[in-house]
Amino acid sequence: MWLVRALALFIVIEWAESASDDQPSIIIVGSGPAGIAAATKLLQNNFNNIKILEAENRIGGRINSVKFGDAFVDLGAEFCHGEENNIVFSMVENLKILQHSKNDGRVFISNGTQMKDDDAEKLIGFADSLFADETPAEGCENSISVGECLDIRVKNISENLAGAKDWATTYLCAYDSPFDLHDLKITSAYQMNKGDLRMHWNGRGYKTILDVMMQKYPNNYAQLPIDSKILLNTSVTAISNWTSSVTVTTAKGTTFKADHVIFTPSVGVLKATHGEMFHPALPQKKVLAIEQTGFGAILKVILRFPSRWWNVDFLSFVWTPQDKEALVQKNLTWLICLGSLAQAENNPKVLIAWYAGKCIPQMERLSEEAIRDGHRYIITKFLASHFDVSMPVEMIKSSWLSNPNFRGTYSYESTESGKGLPRQLGAPLVDENGKPKVLFAGEATHPYYFSTVHGAIESGYREAERLIQLYQTNV
Repeated sequence: MWLVRALALFIVIEWAESASDDQPSIIIVGSGPAGIAAATKLLQNNFNNIKILEAENRIGGRINSVKFGDAFVDLGAEFCHGEENNIVFSMVENLKILQHSKNDGRVFISNGTQMKDDDAEKLIGFADSLFADETPAEGCENSISVGECLDIRVKNISENLAGAKDWATTYLCAYDSPFDLHDLKITSAYQMNKGDLRMHWNGRGYKTILDVMMQKYPNNYAQLPIDSKILLNTSVTAISNWTSSVTVTTAKGTTFKADHVIFTPSVGVLKATHGEMFHPALPQKKVLAIEQTGFGAILKVILRFPSRWWNVDFLSFVWTPQDKEALVQKNLTWLICLGSLAQAENNPKVLIAWYAGKCIPQMERLSEEAIRDGHRYIITKFLASHFDVSMPVEMIKSSWLSNPNFRGTYSYESTESGKGLPRQLGAPLVDENGKPKVLFAGEATHPYYFSTVHGAIESGYREAERLIQLYQTNV
C-alpha cells in the first residue's frame, strides 16, 4: 500500500514539474464562479497546464443549485443583480434564460392581521432608505454604522409600523450578510448595476452560468476541456515557498508544485486559516485587509408543500411586541430573523424562507425537527387565518456558516474597513522580480461588485488575464 501511495504522490508532483517553457503550471484553488472563470479564460488562451483543487464534492462554490420539487432551487447565490455592466447578464442575455422578478407580496402581522398595502409600502421604503451608499442616509450624517442609523430613524416611525425595526434589520442583513447592522459601515463603495436587481433563472438554477462559462450550454460541442482538470474532495491546507516555485499541500498529504497559484476561497476561509495556510506569512497589509473585511452569512430553508395554497409571491412577517416576547418562552426567538417566504420560480409547490441577522449561528445548530416545528408555528400564527394552509412535506436548508470550506456567504464593508480593502485583498504575492506567484480572486476582491457572482467572475477573469499578460509580455 505504501508503494501505491508513493507512486501516486510522484505522479501528482510530476504533473506540475513537467511544464514546458511556454506552458506555465497553474493551480487554481476552488471551483466557484471565480475559479471557473479563471480556468476558462486560461484555457481559451491556450494555457492548458492547469489543475483545479476543489474541497467540496461538487463544483460551484457558493453557487449550489439542487433539484427540489419540480425544478432547481439555489441554496446559495440566486439572483442576477442588475443588467447594465453585469457580466452574468451579458453572457446569457441572448439565451433568454433570465426572467424578470415579481413584486406581488403581502406583509402579515403576528396577531393574525394583514398590514395595509400603503403601510407595507412605507415599511419597505423605510428599510430601503437605510441601505449603505456613497453618503449616509438622511439624518444619519454622524453615524458610523447602518445599525446606528436605524436606531435613530426608527424613533420617528409611525405607530402603524410597530415591529418595523426587527423587519428592517432582517431585510438589510439579508442584502449584506452581517449578523449585526452595527458592524455594517454606513457608507459603501458598492456600485449597484442598473436594471432588475432580482432576475431569476426560471427554475434552471444559477449553476447555468457555470455551464455557459465552460461552454457546455447552450451547446456542448465546443465545451472546454475543464472536467479532467478538476480534483474534487481535495482540500488545500498549505501554500508554501510562494517566493519561488509554489508548493501546495492538501489535507490528504498530497503535494503539488506550480509556477502560479490562483486562490479563490472566501474571505471567511482566509480569516480562519491564513496563519496556517501561507508560508512565509502573508504581508501585514493583506492580513489587515482580511481581518477588517466583513464576512457573515444568511440562511435559506426551502419547503415543499402538497399543493400551493398561497396566492402571492412574497409573504413577509412583522411581530408585535407581545408575540415577540412569547417567542422567548417557546425557545423560538430565531424566528425573528425570518424575513419572508418567497415563491420558488417555476416550482409552484415550493417556498423559500430567507433568514438573516444574529440568529444564523444558532439556526445552523438546530435540528431539522426544530426547524420544521418553527415553520409550522409561523404558518399557523401568521397565515392560517388568510389561507387554507397545509404543512410542508419536505425541507432542505443551507449551512454556509458551519461549512469550513466557506464559513459564510458573502463579504461586506465593516465599520473597521477603510478604502481600498478589496484591492488589497486582491493584490498578488510576488517574487523578488515582481512576478506574481500567488494570485487572489473571489467576490471580496472586487473593488465595487463585492458580494456578487458577477464580481466573482470578473475577479477570476482579472487574475487569469494577469498571467496571460505576463507571459505575452515575456515572449
